Amino acid sequence: MKLRLLTAGGNADWETTLVQACQQPGSPAEVVQRCYDDLGELLAAADAGKAQVAVVAATQRWLDREAVRRLTDAKVSVVGVIAAGDEEAERRLRQLGVTHMGFTSDGPGVLVDRARAAVLTQPAADGEPAAQDDAPADQDASAGGPRVVVAVWGPKGAPGRTTTALNVAFEAAPLVGETLLVDADTYGGTVDQKLGFQDDNPGLAWAARLASRGELDTLRLWRETRRATAGGPRVLVGLSRAPQWIEVRPVTWEALLDLFRAAFPLTVLDLAFCLEEDEELTYDQVHLRRNAITRLSLEHADLVVAVARGDADGLREFIRSYQELREFVPPERIRVVINQVRRSVFAGDPVSQIANALVRFLDVEPVAYVHYDRASLDAALMVGQALREARPGSPAQGAFADLTVRLLEATGLRASDAAPTSRTRRPRGRWRRRAALEEG
Repeated sequence: MKLRLLTAGGNADWETTLVQACQQPGSPAEVVQRCYDDLGELLAAADAGKAQVAVVAATQRWLDREAVRRLTDAKVSVVGVIAAGDEEAERRLRQLGVTHMGFTSDGPGVLVDRARAAVLTQPAADGEPAAQDDAPADQDASAGGPRVVVAVWGPKGAPGRTTTALNVAFEAAPLVGETLLVDADTYGGTVDQKLGFQDDNPGLAWAARLASRGELDTLRLWRETRRATAGGPRVLVGLSRAPQWIEVRPVTWEALLDLFRAAFPLTVLDLAFCLEEDEELTYDQVHLRRNAITRLSLEHADLVVAVARGDADGLREFIRSYQELREFVPPERIRVVINQVRRSVFAGDPVSQIANALVRFLDVEPVAYVHYDRASLDAALMVGQALREARPGSPAQGAFADLTVRLLEATGLRASDAAPTSRTRRPRGRWRRRAALEEG
């Protein structure tokens, strides 16, 4: 049986020569469809089961992770064709998950052999790119040890997802070395506003575009993400406009999660609230789901920090949404944090009442309580800093510092008997008095 090929060479000379050779009697392969530079035609032919291999020019602008994934899902292997000596194109193809390549100078027989080898060694069904070994050599991230992704999630109602993610990242950076804070809220991230970033910085859309084309590696990610402050985490800011969520496709986000893990010992994700498995939209042969980033992040994270607002309305919304969270995240990977705890909205001890309610309805116990500390949070927001910098020793800063140590111990990034950081200390008297006044 002849090997069935699809070609998408943009009418290049090698494509014409290959097609003509496959038309000769006795040829071991046949070109069942010549797609030139039409992605839609190529994917339609692949989905119809017409061919076993797609021979594609590396210069095709539409050749990205989504296209490779679609072809792989259709059981069609991909052979990329590059110019001899073009190391940049070869590296890009490998990052897209294309492991079989030929050269524009190869004859038809060599390209057919490459195609046969691709069929005999079918790539993984998920089309994941090959592992990269180009992490920065001049930073702690290149060292061995655990690589951890912590996802911070909470239901609607402003429980303090971004505040928690930001302060955890800042508290962790001095303890684990290089830390990446990612604003992955597809409904409206605010990390850049809370940190007072004035200039445009490489963000989520930038990373998604480069990763989709196979042009983003660990070194470039590390170099081009902005460090918030000296000794603080690096920050990948969110979408500048909410409609840009369509640029972050599910297959690209999975690749970015792997890249974050490879580049940094710790990655903290600030996620959106919505867990609904929204309907898949198809636009120009691309499958889109707005909530896929949140759901995939929660599924792949080593730990999930679930944030609840510490009042009646916040707890009610959290209890309802937590049921959805547990449908696809194991309880042992979830750590519940109660934020904005105020004594004035409870008749008695708020901590014990909240704990009793969560045990009763969810059978979970919070690992941390962050008391309402509006003055410290406002002061930090005014200067674009984390609490660790703007209000060290305040009640909220102490709570976030303790939470961070607990999270690092749970992931193996920090030993339980390690000495605490010098700036993590109990609230001083003036902060305790101020917090008491705010709680009423």
